[in-house]
Amino acid sequence: ISQMVEYFYENGFNNLLLDQSVTVTVFDKKFHSPFSVTTYSNFIVKLITKCSNSNWVDIENEFYDELKEILSMKDPQKVDYNHIEEKLKRLSSLNVSLEFVIEQLGNYLRETKLKKLNQDYVRIFNLPIYRKEICTKLLLEDESVEKSLFLNFNYTSTIENYFNDQEINYIHGEINDKKNPIVFGFGDELDEDYKNLELQKTNAFFEYIKSFWYFKTSNYHNLVRFIEGEEFQVYILGHSCGLSDRTMLNMIFEHENCKSIKIFYHGTKEKNNFTNLTQEISRHFKDKAMTRKKIVPFDKSEAMPQVNQEKTN
Repeated sequence: ISQMVEYFYENGFNNLLLDQSVTVTVFDKKFHSPFSVTTYSNFIVKLITKCSNSNWVDIENEFYDELKEILSMKDPQKVDYNHIEEKLKRLSSLNVSLEFVIEQLGNYLRETKLKKLNQDYVRIFNLPIYRKEICTKLLLEDESVEKSLFLNFNYTSTIENYFNDQEINYIHGEINDKKNPIVFGFGDELDEDYKNLELQKTNAFFEYIKSFWYFKTSNYHNLVRFIEGEEFQVYILGHSCGLSDRTMLNMIFEHENCKSIKIFYHGTKEKNNFTNLTQEISRHFKDKAMTRKKIVPFDKSEAMPQVNQEKTN
């Protein structure tokens, strides 16, 4: 069964979803699909067909695209209650589907454990702020870091294995804390289409807009207090910087206290995602000249340390 799932993951699930026969060759043996599929969510179908080349941020983007598609359903000139009911039905189905995805994400993360730690992360966060990385103000010498805030987006407490005595803000929740629920959805209120959502009479459009989840805890307020307090440098480690967090990242990156953004890229000096990350980060800036001043150049950046993972049985 696991070989079948791996085959569909690598080659796509379209044939399986369409209930077409599939022959898979593994170790010189042929297997016919033992699965029978019944789908109840168009949103889940879209995610499954794209899962082999998608990230979690792509799920959030797909969700927002679906919201906009429902929003674009034109209302008839005369009141048509069947049309209104269909619109609300699609919206409810979409929200239920995303709720299911969030539940499965939590289950997946609870099953994933670190095989070992990489102490290189400790070295990174003990680095000084190098004056050569700052061009938004004049530093006469490198500065030691007096205070750090770890803004954790990945729902797990892995970082506590490295820095349990530091301030950690679980801005998007924790998988094992009901008082700090997982925040998953879309968070780009700067998008032009978002204004149209606000004109709708039903609040169901906002059920998984991140800002309304931030009100459930003090995490966002604590972040604001930190960035308002004093000048800082941002380290990017493992975050895709996709548009689904644009409202928050714009606030951080364009803040006058943000003096520099240092990317820890995935890969090697020769092949990496540095350029892609700079492109994603630039989307969060209204002031493009500021973008060029704040992002630390590649020759002053370094690769993100890697650790091996394994799943528990």
